[in-house]
Parts: sequence; structure tokens; C-alpha cells
Amino acid sequence: MKRVILTGGGTGGHCLPIQVMFDSFSQKKIDCYIITDKRGRSFFPSINQEKIITIWKPIESNKRIFQLLNLPIVFIQSLIIFLKLKPNFTIGFGGYITLPFLLSGSFLRYKIAAHEANAVLGKSNKFLLRQIKYLFTSFDKTQNIHKNFLNKTIHVGMPIRLYRFSKSIKKNSENNFKICVIGGSQGAKSFSNSIPKAIMRLQNENNVRCVVNHQARKEDISLVKNTYGSRVKSNVRQFFYDMPRRIFESDLVISRSGSSTVNEIIFYRKPSILIPYPYAIEDHQYHNARELEKRLIGKIILNQDLNTQKIYLEMLKIFKNKVKRKYIAFSNPKLVNLNPCEKIYDLIKSDL
Repeated sequence: MKRVILTGGGTGGHCLPIQVMFDSFSQKKIDCYIITDKRGRSFFPSINQEKIITIWKPIESNKRIFQLLNLPIVFIQSLIIFLKLKPNFTIGFGGYITLPFLLSGSFLRYKIAAHEANAVLGKSNKFLLRQIKYLFTSFDKTQNIHKNFLNKTIHVGMPIRLYRFSKSIKKNSENNFKICVIGGSQGAKSFSNSIPKAIMRLQNENNVRCVVNHQARKEDISLVKNTYGSRVKSNVRQFFYDMPRRIFESDLVISRSGSSTVNEIIFYRKPSILIPYPYAIEDHQYHNARELEKRLIGKIILNQDLNTQKIYLEMLKIFKNKVKRKYIAFSNPKLVNLNPCEKIYDLIKSDL
């Protein structure tokens, strides 16, 4: 049986496309393994745990000095995994462990590729360009790719979780306005203060019944629930495993702009308000959000400008503009690649 390794860790943005790819490859009877870190492992509860290998890091920290200290330990573990599993192909999806893992594969002359989730090329993937066979991209015009490597750069799209909705699904009530608030897989502190207050104001001043799914940090759940109280119908959780359904059923998505979420918003064609994470490397969340703003689907609010008044006014524009909401809902579905898993498989199957 042919074997593929998928590696990535840290956040949902790196791990969720791995889960989609794992399911797709498994259906094709490919022996698939996931290599991730301690944080990443929590994103794969439905996958056979024997197919998941966790890389050990002596120091759990995102600070660069500690990452450098961890590097040789992670590299040695990666070499051992490659020699044990002997994969036909390996694909990296980002996160700290991806760089040393793919470098170890290159050192042992295994076939490797990287997937760039964001609209701007990350530093790790830029460093790996000489070693990898392919650079798969989510967006058709990823920034910062040197012209010498365009021949190995292939736009495949972002593997996203699909919601298999029923054609008989009930339409949203005219008096309901469904809002999905996504702070990234780890939630967002700034979302827990301004956004619930703005939603409360939208409901109180506009004769509308707001229905909210709000993803919040564990330590903020009580605060968010208390703000909504019994006046707003809300579902507040640390993580939604059925997020595609929540997005599909929404009239508006308010979110950070990680690549997975941005591509799901495009796929399900939902109006959005995007607040890019201000400390993202290469400011990639801003560039991801620009992909939505260019398509007239999303409105960007910078994190430093986020307050109750501003978020309320942007929500109000979307709530009142039913024509634009309808236009977005029926806009061209080909804005995203509908079969990224198949495209990746077609490209690597000759190596399997």
C-alpha cells in the first residue's frame, strides 16, 4: 500500500486542511499518517490515534530562541519517523514542526511538497522552495514567490470542510439574523468585549432577533454568555466541530482571517466582517482578508480600530442591505477551487 505523510501543527488553520486531506487519501486506500505537535493533536479526535504521531518539543513556547533550541530535537525525531515509515510522499501544511520535518525528509531524499495556506508566502515555505517538488497554494496569486520557483508553484485551493446540507433545509425566518463569530481556533479576547455589545445593540435598535454562534476563549466564555444573557439566543463555545454548518446557516460571519476560515466564507458565499490578527507573521491575515474585500464579500476592520460602535455600524450596513446579501449568496461559486484534494492527488499519484 502506498503511504503519505501529512504534517503540520499548532492551530486549526494548519490542522483542519490536514484532516480533510487525510479523509480524502484514506478513501483512496492510501496509508496516511499525520505528524503533528501536542497542540495540533487535539484537532483530530475522529481519526484513528494510531495514525497520528506527536512530535515532542522540550520547550513549549512560540518564542524564537526556544524554537531554535527545539530544532535539533525535532529534526532528529523527524529523521527517525521517515526511516520508520518510508513514505512515498510527504506534504507540509505549516506550523513550527513543518520546517524541520520537511528538511529531514529532504536530507534523506524523500519526495516532499508544501502547501501555502495564505495569500502571502510564509518564511518557512520560502526557505523550503529549493527542497520541495511542489508548492501548492490556496490563492491564485500568492505574493512573495520568486520567479525562479513559479514552475513548481501550483494553485490547488484550500482543502476545506464541506457541509453536506439538505435541499429541504428550512429557510431562515425573516425576523432572524444569524451571526457566526469566529475568533480563530483559539478564540480572541478582543472579540469577547466589543462584538457581543454590538450585537445586543443591533437587536435592540432594529426590531430584529439575533441568533448567534460565538467561538470564544475558554476564559472568556462566562463573560460572553453573561453579555448575551437571555435576551439574545446564543451558543457560546470554545470550539465548534461543525463550523461549516454554522457558517452555511449564517447571514453574517465576523471573524479573524485565517486561510481556512476565509476560504470557507468564500465557498459558502457569506457576507463577512474580518478583523485580521495583528501579530500574524508577514501580516498574512490582512492579505487573506483583502482577498474577500476584493470580491466585495468582506469588510476589513483593523484590530486597533475594533470597538462596539464600529462593529455595530458595519453589521447594520449588512443587515439593511438585503440586495447585497442576496447577490453574495448567488455569486459565482467558482471563486474557490472546489476539488483541492483531487488536484493534489492527481499531481502526486505518479510518485506513489
